[in-house]
Amino acid sequence: MSDKLENPDRALLQQWLEEARVEYSDCGDCKGLHLAALKGIEGVIDSRLFLERYGLLLTTELEIRPMALLPLAADLGRVNMDYPILKIFLDVVDDATPQLVIAGILPTQAGLTLEQTAQFLSSCMDATRQLAAECLQLDYLFAEGAHRGLANKKSLH
Repeated sequence: MSDKLENPDRALLQQWLEEARVEYSDCGDCKGLHLAALKGIEGVIDSRLFLERYGLLLTTELEIRPMALLPLAADLGRVNMDYPILKIFLDVVDDATPQLVIAGILPTQAGLTLEQTAQFLSSCMDATRQLAAECLQLDYLFAEGAHRGLANKKSLH
């Protein structure tokens, strides 16, 4: 592993991902590299790594139950404080299911090493996994097992 600071381009970033053993795919439709490790988490819509002019941007979108939107919005301040390396916000569009967007940013202007990039990815991915598990436990997410619990509850209406 090299200690030399480099300003990564897409080819170098892909090389670093391979060296760090981070599985990714390139869909060709967007500029992001899709991360397989996070896409497998229950509730995750997509997870991508972007190389932007200011640095690396790792984003993951979770599908939020519409009924959980208000409690999650009220809990957002606490969630952002509990996960300081992530930026967490709601994305609500009229004709789509609400999403919780989780982002991590690593500036690259001064240059990066493979080790710094691997540490950034590992830290953000671990925090994202923990946050997704917490959201699942708090019943904020659409999940495969969510409908099983609803079958036992009786509705008043």
